[in-house]
Amino acid sequence: MKLNYRIRYCIILLVTLLPFKLFSQSSISGKVTSILDKNPIVGANIFITDIQLGTKTNVEGVFTFEKLPKTIVHIQISTEGYKTILKTVNLEKSLSIDVEMEPSVIELEDVLITSNNSKLTDNTPFPANSISQNEIRKYGANSVMKNLSYLPGVDRISIGNAIGKPIIRGLSFNQILLYSQGTRIENQQWDDHHDLGLSDIGVESVEIVRGPAALIYGADALGGALIFRDEKPAAFGTIATDANLGFESNTIGFNGDAGIKGTSKNGFFYGLRIGGSSQTSYQQGEDNDNNNNSQEEDAFAPNSKFMNTNGKFNTGLSGQWGVCKLSYSFLNQQSGIIEEEMSGSSQTQKDEKEQRDREMEAPYQDVTTHIVSLENTFFTGKSKINFNVAYQLNDRKEFEPLEDKMKELAIGLKLNVTTYDIKWTSNAEKNFGLTIGSQGTFLQNKNNGKESLVPNANERDLAGYSLFRYDINKLNILGGVRMDFRNIEAESYENGFEEDTFIIRHSQAIVVIDTIPHPEVDFKKNYTPLSFSLGASFQPNKNLTLKLNCATGFSAPNYAQLGTFGKHEGTFRFERGNNEFNVMQNLEADLGLIWENEYITLNISGFINKIKDYIYLINSGDTMNKITPDGSDLLPIYDYKQGDATLSGFEAGFDIHPRNISWLDFNTNYSLTKGTLDNGGNLPYIASGKLVSELKLLKNKIGQLKNSYISLIVSNYEKQKDVTEYELSTDAYTLLDIHIGTSFKINKNPIQIGLFCTNILNTGYFNQLSLVKYIGVRDMGRNFGISMKIPLYFKEK
Repeated sequence: MKLNYRIRYCIILLVTLLPFKLFSQSSISGKVTSILDKNPIVGANIFITDIQLGTKTNVEGVFTFEKLPKTIVHIQISTEGYKTILKTVNLEKSLSIDVEMEPSVIELEDVLITSNNSKLTDNTPFPANSISQNEIRKYGANSVMKNLSYLPGVDRISIGNAIGKPIIRGLSFNQILLYSQGTRIENQQWDDHHDLGLSDIGVESVEIVRGPAALIYGADALGGALIFRDEKPAAFGTIATDANLGFESNTIGFNGDAGIKGTSKNGFFYGLRIGGSSQTSYQQGEDNDNNNNSQEEDAFAPNSKFMNTNGKFNTGLSGQWGVCKLSYSFLNQQSGIIEEEMSGSSQTQKDEKEQRDREMEAPYQDVTTHIVSLENTFFTGKSKINFNVAYQLNDRKEFEPLEDKMKELAIGLKLNVTTYDIKWTSNAEKNFGLTIGSQGTFLQNKNNGKESLVPNANERDLAGYSLFRYDINKLNILGGVRMDFRNIEAESYENGFEEDTFIIRHSQAIVVIDTIPHPEVDFKKNYTPLSFSLGASFQPNKNLTLKLNCATGFSAPNYAQLGTFGKHEGTFRFERGNNEFNVMQNLEADLGLIWENEYITLNISGFINKIKDYIYLINSGDTMNKITPDGSDLLPIYDYKQGDATLSGFEAGFDIHPRNISWLDFNTNYSLTKGTLDNGGNLPYIASGKLVSELKLLKNKIGQLKNSYISLIVSNYEKQKDVTEYELSTDAYTLLDIHIGTSFKINKNPIQIGLFCTNILNTGYFNQLSLVKYIGVRDMGRNFGISMKIPLYFKEK
């Protein structure tokens, strides 16, 4: 209740402070042409990022906005086949601008939000890039993280197809910040058996930030951030609907979504999108050790089926005063768990009919997430105020099997989260700019299952920060400082683990019968980390960009790392936390270089990340089993540990796109990360080095077909030799994918269609970060698929 009063007071205060002169109006118009032949570019997207207002150029390449606020705005001009342009415009007076666009075969470059200002990726000091939804789905995987893992420096911890945890440059869990609907996302990120928990339905693009980003995006961005940007509203004065459909052969899987959005000429906008996916158990790649693969009993990855249902709705108003947007999203994920007891048992010999059945059977996860957010931008002269507030409910259930296909709720967790973010940003037109703000997170976790793994907990984080930028000629400087105040209170769950007697087998073959009492989990912790960042992007000429960034980040121990004690359902291991942990703090230095001309683009970036008091989960080498009348499983003991660590690595790549051979594009990227403990030994969850290359043949027009392409992707993964103790090392492997796409019109509506085949050679392999490799379950084999994007209706008012 106190929070509600605070929010209401802030809103009233913000509205009261708005100068009345802002309600006077301005307008802007312009013409977009090609820099080569001066011909108009028809259908170019013109989007004012500050007020969420967009339109398209007409047949003469002309666009117009009316009834705009008299303030400073950023205008993004983008279209297929040309480099994205971003302009900062002063709307104190109505004006007209002419824009010449430079051709490029590089995919559309989206803008990044830095220090509350829009920038192209070349102008940001820290390593970051944006990938559109079309590019994400191009890779043909049935999960967001599997598609994103093609990118350099990005990988995933996986359990089959259903569960994928992001890793950026060797860091994951609560060391990576998730951001969507204008707020940080909290959904039990501490566990390697929990999925990303976000869908790409209704998403325009995903920004990937590599390295500490706490100052810009929030606390716990120790290793980076994944920012999901909502799809843009419809062009003003229009209503549009569309549908996306997909099918995959390996899982007999279906996915699809449909949406409608519209914007009136008075600035009112809305959008609704619903969708879902249904996938049966996948077939593994070929077993090279089996001479008769056609009779292979474990061709299916048992119980790897999953089903998702989600929806998004938003509505808002854009005017001379600013923009207000209310959003709601819903996501339900039901994911089968591949357990050790299934591997090599009679369950792997089930017939195809049972593996293809879509009914979920225990063990499986059922996770439902609700997010409600309110995003506001208020113009105060040439500056602006942003005020966002959000509420999240994450309801996580893990069911274990009983006899006769019955099930029980083994672990239940309900996470309630409230967040706010308020900031003031100075005149974006000036060379020097300042952003001052505050963020807050209020989190409550409660158990409601038969067993508990983590304690009940309350977590509060309040932060104040200041960012500055300095943009002059060819130099962009960005820096700032942030102070967080975090409090964690935890208490044991009444149905939790009680004192019991165990047989403990130490790694030295010593057998001990002992009683393990539950550790003290009723505790209060306070942390006050300080973070800073300073970096620069320098362009000495139009071809070369140099980047240098130095930043700190932090991740305070969470209630799982502090208070975990018990058997982890679905993993068959016993986990122990430590409530004496210190806050993790890192210092990372990044150096990057980008060189490009009309024929080729080269990029390379390297980093070194020193982390003090790094927290990690590791197999202790000991095992245990509980002494009970009916016996129990032998469980490995995993302990949370803390120690200083160093992560280092680089990403490098090039893109060949000769202007005189416009039908050809070839790009390749290599990334490598090393992680070691300063007192000796390797860190867990370090991905293999990977080289991903793509050869793309394009044709703008073939008869009635437009924007046709054939893409061949080769992914080479190295053998990972530097593993931690008790962690399996995987062999090198190569995967081959092909994608074919085109578009055509039916009744003037463009239909996009794509065909793909991933893992063409049906290679049997184990990804280094796969958690089911320990029980002999390989990753997915050959998979054919088709995707379609169909505009259902378009109306210009």
